[in-house]
Amino acid sequence: MIGIIGGTGIYSLGDMKTKKKHTPYGIITVYKGRIGKRDILFIPRHGEEHGTPPHKVDYKANIWAMKDEKIDEIIVFYATGIIGKYMPGDLILLEDFIGFNSPITYYDAFKSGIMHADMSEPYSKAISKKVENAAKGVGIKLKKGGIVATTHGPRFETRAEINALKKMGANLVNMTSAYEATLAGELGIPICGIVVGTNYAAGIKGKKKLTHGEVLGCMEKANKKIKKIVEAFAKS
Repeated sequence: MIGIIGGTGIYSLGDMKTKKKHTPYGIITVYKGRIGKRDILFIPRHGEEHGTPPHKVDYKANIWAMKDEKIDEIIVFYATGIIGKYMPGDLILLEDFIGFNSPITYYDAFKSGIMHADMSEPYSKAISKKVENAAKGVGIKLKKGGIVATTHGPRFETRAEINALKKMGANLVNMTSAYEATLAGELGIPICGIVVGTNYAAGIKGKKKLTHGEVLGCMEKANKKIKKIVEAFAKS
């Protein structure tokens, strides 16, 4: 079974059955369906109508639900601000993340032993390659080398923050990615991250004000491509 987590602008993958999922971290709504020969478990990160801001998303419940449903691999989609070499509208495979300010873990105590999850490959190269090939098969080019920094939100970042993140090596920024990659890594579920570069981050292209409308507009344009990638991957 494939797990899919959708971000801004990705609230549905078609006709799926709704299910209330009980986890040790809360009750969440998941959507189950089938594409090709693969069963799909879909979770819209912010809810159907984007009612949950990034710092309130129940990340632990979402990833735990994936584990409990025996998900083989997770594909996560994000809207991101652009710091480096990309352009608005680009679809990019994530390679790494910077998440120093994202303290989230299933191991708030070491009652069952010390646990420090290895994060040397937070996004699976094997699954990323499969996704890249599936996308190529339907005429969609995924750019590579995404290094995303995760900030708390829900506010956008300052120019000084973006400048600092750029010096640290980030070429993308958003408010959610490090949480999911960390938790999936702790549970041993391979994950592939795909982002849509929706806008230039603060200070990258002059003094233009950032708005959520700009982000949403770009994600709506990318939505058809995202669904094509999911369908192609599920049928591959």
